Amino acid sequence: MYSNNPLVLELIALLKEFGIRKIVVSPGGRHVQFVISIEKDPYFQLYSVVDERSAAFFALGLIQETSDPVAVACSSGTACMNYGSAMAEAYYQHLPLVVLSSDRLPHFLNQGEEQMYDQLEPFKTITKCSVQLPEVNNELDKWLCNRLINEALINLNAHGKGPVHINFPMRTIYGDNFGVIDLPKVRKINFHTYKGIDAFKETATRIKGKRVMIIWGQSVHNSTKLVEGVTALLNKCDSVLLSDYMSNCQVALAYKNTLSIFHAIKPDELEQARPDILITIGGNQIYNGELKSLIINHDIEHWSVDPTGEVCDPFHCLTDIFQMEEYLFFSAIESFMDETEEHKYSDFWTQFKNLPEPPTENYNEFQAIGWLIHALPEGADLQLANSNTIRMAQFFNIPKGVRVNCNRGVNGIDGSMSTAIGFSSVSSRPVFYITGELSFFYDMNSLWIKHISPQIRILLINNDGGAFMYHQKRIVNGQKSITLAAENQITAKGWVESLGFTYLSAHNSKELKEGIDALTCLDTDSPIILEVFTDLVNDGSIITQYYASLDRRSFADKVQGKLSRVAGKLIGK
Repeated sequence: MYSNNPLVLELIALLKEFGIRKIVVSPGGRHVQFVISIEKDPYFQLYSVVDERSAAFFALGLIQETSDPVAVACSSGTACMNYGSAMAEAYYQHLPLVVLSSDRLPHFLNQGEEQMYDQLEPFKTITKCSVQLPEVNNELDKWLCNRLINEALINLNAHGKGPVHINFPMRTIYGDNFGVIDLPKVRKINFHTYKGIDAFKETATRIKGKRVMIIWGQSVHNSTKLVEGVTALLNKCDSVLLSDYMSNCQVALAYKNTLSIFHAIKPDELEQARPDILITIGGNQIYNGELKSLIINHDIEHWSVDPTGEVCDPFHCLTDIFQMEEYLFFSAIESFMDETEEHKYSDFWTQFKNLPEPPTENYNEFQAIGWLIHALPEGADLQLANSNTIRMAQFFNIPKGVRVNCNRGVNGIDGSMSTAIGFSSVSSRPVFYITGELSFFYDMNSLWIKHISPQIRILLINNDGGAFMYHQKRIVNGQKSITLAAENQITAKGWVESLGFTYLSAHNSKELKEGIDALTCLDTDSPIILEVFTDLVNDGSIITQYYASLDRRSFADKVQGKLSRVAGKLIGK
C-alpha cells in the first residue's frame, strides 16, 4: 500500500518508469511517507545507511560497480547538506546519482522554521539538474510535478551522465493511512538522440495510421534537406504542416494563414482538427494561444524535435524529445514510410487553404498594413513590432521571397524598432518595419543610432491606442475613467524630421496610397517614415468584423452560441 500523497505517488511511479531500483535511505521523519511506500514495493532494492555522508558515498560505490543509476533519500534540514561531498564526486566522475531530499513547504523558508534552509542552492554548481517540486493540490500542480521529475531524471544521462537533485516538500508527516493500492499511470518523457537511421524504424511505426500535425515555429533553418524531408513525410503520412509568416517556412505544402484558420474552425470540427501526434520544431508561433486551446487536456502525444534537447512542455502532453538537427529526424522518419496511407486528416485542412484576407476598401489599420504588404518589393525584409501588429500582418498573404522577423521569443514591445534598425544596418536588402505608436514611442531613442540605413522604411500606425500606457479608458460603474495621460494624440513628426528622416503622413486612403508608393520606392538615399492616423474604435470593430466573416457556423448555431455565452455570464453573476 502506498501513501495517499499525490506527490509521493508521482515520484515513485516515475522512479520506476526510469528504471531506478536501488535507493539508499537514511532515517528521519520528513520523508516517512516516501520511505514506507517504497518499502512496500518489491520493485525497489533498499539499503539503510544512517549517516547521510556515508550513504551518498555508498551509493557511488553501487553505481561504480553496476553502472545503474542509484538514488539516496533523506529527511529535511542538515541531512541533505551531508550529501555535498559525494554529489561533487559524482559530478566530476559523471555518475548518475539521484538525490531525493524531503523538505518543509517553501512558504516557510527564512521564517524561523526548524530544520529548514535552502536545500537546492548549495548544490546547483555540482548537479546537472536541480528541481523544486510543488505541493500537489490540483491538476496544474500535478503537471508541474510530473514535468520537473521527468526533467531531472532525463538529465541523469542526457548530455552526459551526472547527479541530479529533486527537493520535495511535505506539509506534515502525520495523517497518511497509506490506502493507495496501485500507483497511478504517469507520463514518462522519453529522450532520444540520433543513432543512425535504423534507430527510427520503431518510431516510424508509431506514426503509421495516425493523424499527425507538424508545427514549424520561429528560427528554424530552412535547409534543403529539412524542406525535402518534411515534404516527403507530408506526402507519405496523413499529416498537416502549420506555420506562420514569421517562421519563414519554405515548404510548399505549409499552411501559413494558421491564425485565420483557427478562427474559421467550427466548434463541431475541433475533434477533426485534433491530431494524434503533434510534432514541433522551432520556437514560438503567432497562434500559440489558439493551438494550446486545441491541444491541452486531450489525449495527444507531443514530440519535440530540438537540437538543444530541452524539456519544453507548453501543451502539457510532451512524450518524446528528439535531440538532433531537425532534418535528421524527418529524413529518417520518412525513409520508413510508404504512400499507401489514406489522407483523411490532411484532406480536412484543405478547406482552409484559401481563406479571405481582411477587406482593405475602407481607410483603417487593415488597409494600411494590407496595402504595404501587397506592395512590398521582391527580396525585401519585413520586421514587425509585437502585439497587435504581428498578428494583423498574418492575415495577409505576404509575398514569396519576403523574409519576416519579430522579437517573439518573450513577446515584449520594447526594442522591436532597435532590432529593425540593427538588421537594416548590415543588410543589403530593403527593410520595412511596421509598428503601432506604443511600441514606436517606447523605442523612439533607437532612431538616433548613428548606424541608420537609408534603406529603412517605417510604417507607423497611430490610432491613439496603447490604452493602458497612454490614456486608459475604462467604464467603472457607469463612470468613464481616464488615467496615465492626456487625450491629445502624439505624433512622430518633429522627432523624426530632426533626425534626418523623410516624414510622410496619411489621414485618408488617398494620402495612404501616395505614402505607400513613396515608402516602397527604393530610389532614395534617405530613411522614410509614414505615419498613418486611424481611429482606435473603428480599427477594433474592423478586426471583430473580420473574425466574424471567418465564422462558418450557420445562423442558428451563431445565435445559439451567443445565447449560451449570455447564459453563462448570468450564471456566473
